[in-house]
Amino acid sequence: MSMIQKKMKNAASLFITALLVLTLQSTSYGQRSFEDPDSLILCLHKVLSGPAGARNWELYRSLFHEKAILGVVRTDAQGHPSYSSSTPEEYTKRTDEFFRTNDFYVEETHRITERFGDIMSLFSTYQFRVGGGAKSQQRGKGINCFQLIHDAGRWWIISLQYTNERPDLPMPKQYEGIDVK
Repeated sequence: MSMIQKKMKNAASLFITALLVLTLQSTSYGQRSFEDPDSLILCLHKVLSGPAGARNWELYRSLFHEKAILGVVRTDAQGHPSYSSSTPEEYTKRTDEFFRTNDFYVEETHRITERFGDIMSLFSTYQFRVGGGAKSQQRGKGINCFQLIHDAGRWWIISLQYTNERPDLPMPKQYEGIDVK
């Protein structure tokens, strides 16, 4: 085998190895099927939940359409509602340190689903806790309002708006309980 043939064989081996690695990565993260909305929402909660440490932000970003927006309604110091929005990428940058330093667990407890063709709206009650076990620093619940679209053979989160329950905004009874589809 000539020197040129050896170099070509090595280059081909490297190319095939790189292609295999890229295929495995895309299968593991960005190219998940998410053919049903349940797997999408479950994956979101699994990515966010866990002991203090790094989150799989690549998988998180793969849940969202490239034009997705996230928003949260909170109250300011005077008790007035305040809205802020971000992209999924901005959210990961803003919250990464929090997740690295805090145990955080979130789960869906109730859902109302409305669908027409390739659009879907989910009104999803969640409960969360920060900290582990009896040492939980904070517990709470709230509502996620998801807007999903079906595109390219899978479901995507196009919008996620959320707010937590608070003293002046208790959770309505119809959104309580375990009733997840």
